[in-house]
Amino acid sequence: MDNIVVIGAGPVGATFALLAKRQGLNVSLMEAREGPSRETRSLALSHGSRDILDAANVWSASLHATEIHAIHTSQKGGFGRSLITREDGGVPALGYVLSYADLQTSLDAALEAQHITVQRGAAVTAFVECGDHVDIRFTQVGSEHVCKAAVVVLADGGANLGKVPAIAIAEKDYSQAALLGHIETDTPHRGTAYERFTPEGPAALLPHGGAKDYSMVWVSSPARIEELKALDDAAFLAAFQQHFGHRAGRFARIAGRRSYPLRLRTVSSRVAGNIAVIGNAAQALHPVAGQGFNLGLRDANDLARLLADARREQIGDAAFSDALKKYGLARNTDVERSVGFTDFLVGAFSNDHLAMRVPRGLALTAMDMLPFARRALAKRMLFGALK
Repeated sequence: MDNIVVIGAGPVGATFALLAKRQGLNVSLMEAREGPSRETRSLALSHGSRDILDAANVWSASLHATEIHAIHTSQKGGFGRSLITREDGGVPALGYVLSYADLQTSLDAALEAQHITVQRGAAVTAFVECGDHVDIRFTQVGSEHVCKAAVVVLADGGANLGKVPAIAIAEKDYSQAALLGHIETDTPHRGTAYERFTPEGPAALLPHGGAKDYSMVWVSSPARIEELKALDDAAFLAAFQQHFGHRAGRFARIAGRRSYPLRLRTVSSRVAGNIAVIGNAAQALHPVAGQGFNLGLRDANDLARLLADARREQIGDAAFSDALKKYGLARNTDVERSVGFTDFLVGAFSNDHLAMRVPRGLALTAMDMLPFARRALAKRMLFGALK
């Protein structure tokens, strides 16, 4: 038995399946949703993530991606700012902003073109480890079924983690929520993304769409976010202008406001027997610094590569077992440093203590003045933590 079954056909699961298929692996997907995704949020991709999607043969003009050429970081109520540019990273763009829906549509088309089976409307009820394979029990159209897999890849955002007793889940509630929206200004963005640290939490503007359009993220307490959602458009724009300042121009229009709670979730292990966990199923991060989705794509890329290497180098059922152990170890550095970096930023910048404002300002100023520091941070954001 050499088949790999991916649970979850979202962007990370679909990308893994395409990478695995292109490297000669026998892969299929199961998805609880019966139809297309209705997700409307934007995604921020690093240049390294673009390379992964390119390797999966899904990067194209149809994604309508907006390039990020520079990242401007500042703090409210304190001095200091930093500006990291694509020249610091030695790349055409530091990152890209695109819609979840456009990426999912391209991935779905690529899955169909590669003849990768996707069972939709399949709800997993249990995983049963059977030595050299896993029995996946699921319901579909009111009937119960069993599917056998040499390897199960959980890429479902964590929906089925509770069915894997060997994997423990740890959560940290930030007592914050993120308000998302699409905002238009009176000033061209010229490829600049903004991250503004405030006592409430970070606020960000990511260029996306037209020359004056951004995807907005405003982090604050859940109660404050509900108040902001209840404001009419004019009052909301005035509130955000006061909160963010005028570095991106005057805010002229807001659309698509929605919110979600913020928690850090990690797992005790990314591998349990013949089951591997990737993407948001393995780690869900705070949106500060935009690390989460990129981390998930690196999970997918590393797992596909290690499984393909094992199949080429070994014969027999032990090949995948060894590859899964290697995957669990290989992802430790990148995941732990990304989680730690994100969690540190939330704690270090989400307060208004004078004792913290000064060192924060000094750190931002030093980053801006030291080319080697900018280059190091740019590489870290582009490609993850080096092994």
